[in-house]
Amino acid sequence: MPTLRIPTLAGVSIRATGRSSVISDRRGTVVSYTGRLILNGREVLSPEQVRADWAARGETALREADRTEHSDPAGHAWAKGVCAAYATAVQILDAWFEQFGPAGLLLSDIVVGIKVARSAMFEQAGDVNDLGRLTISAATSTLLTLAESLAVTASYEWEVSR
Repeated sequence: MPTLRIPTLAGVSIRATGRSSVISDRRGTVVSYTGRLILNGREVLSPEQVRADWAARGETALREADRTEHSDPAGHAWAKGVCAAYATAVQILDAWFEQFGPAGLLLSDIVVGIKVARSAMFEQAGDVNDLGRLTISAATSTLLTLAESLAVTASYEWEVSR
């Protein structure tokens, strides 16, 4: 069950689906829930939910790449880039869960890591054809979107289950 700590409830609207509990103590308010969490009208995903969402979206992109391989070269190139972005981001997030998070690295540092991976992909564009550039463009734009999405999650204090 995802759990996050909010320093203050002043001006915060909380809505959770599924089972939920809200407990306040001296350090703030702890919210645990089983479904989705909406804070001030915006859905907030836990790190575990982000990872599951990215893995599912990456699988969808892989199916799209397979589907378009022979019929739509541009669509195939784009789907390959999106798939590569999700695979890269999931690997970076997995490393945080397994190694870097337990060692004390903040989730916000993983956001930076994803942006660095994006920059590295962009810089390696070198001598590629138009479809290769399209793949790299899809990957880099997707990585930027994923980093921005993870930044929302990283702005909260999560109790990560191991």
